[in-house]
Amino acid sequence: MYRLTGVTKRYTRGKETVEALRGVDLTIADGDQLVIQGPTGGGKSTLLQMIGGLDRPSSGSVELDGVDLGTISEAKLTRLRAEKIGIIFQAFNLIPTLTAQENVETALVPLGVKPAERRERAAEALRSVGLGERLSHVPSEMSGGQQQRVAIARALVKNPKVLLADEPTGNLDEGTRDDIMALLEGLWREHGLTFIMVTHDSSIARRAPRLATIKAGQITLTEQGGGAAARQRAYGQQAQGQQAYGEHGPQEQYAQQQYGSYGY
Repeated sequence: MYRLTGVTKRYTRGKETVEALRGVDLTIADGDQLVIQGPTGGGKSTLLQMIGGLDRPSSGSVELDGVDLGTISEAKLTRLRAEKIGIIFQAFNLIPTLTAQENVETALVPLGVKPAERRERAAEALRSVGLGERLSHVPSEMSGGQQQRVAIARALVKNPKVLLADEPTGNLDEGTRDDIMALLEGLWREHGLTFIMVTHDSSIARRAPRLATIKAGQITLTEQGGGAAARQRAYGQQAQGQQAYGEHGPQEQYAQQQYGSYGY
């Protein structure tokens, strides 16, 4: 469970202080699906960064399962992100020189998963998002929707508890957008994930059981129906459920360079 209490975030731009978040209180239950919507500059991406442990609040607390993400050490925070949180980005953030399978493997490198198991798990994750025939393709050989599916597989391959998505359909056409949303919602139910997504798209926002509208750093919560039942279903299912790179492979080197000791 997430519990945010009095969360503020201030940035300094020259002589100006910008208040991106102003006293946000929010509880997100295990297995919940929450969409965060708001105008550009309203604080929605900043809020997602707090929830993902990618930034720390100026004041207040962000707790995940009783652990305050704002006060633990950087090493512990990075480890927590690597183990519990999968993140999907609008721009896909795929490595252009790696295949789909190798891109997905990068999420397992920081967890110490051995190469043979990495390959097997990455292939299975790609099959689960409909890309079983694209394992050896590099990003330039795939459409935008296919690249986003690779990014989704990368986020899910480590079996996270939380899935965060920052405008995951922002670079996609309408038809592909709907396909990706259907995939994400299906994976949320199947894996019992806590699924939190930022979007500016009202048609997507209306699909979520819970909507957090953020404006000028403050949020308004709306229950849109079906939240408790969907959450219970999802949570129940969770309970059941060398040359160019020296001596290390490309996935190891990339993960170490980009993410330190641990990955996403």
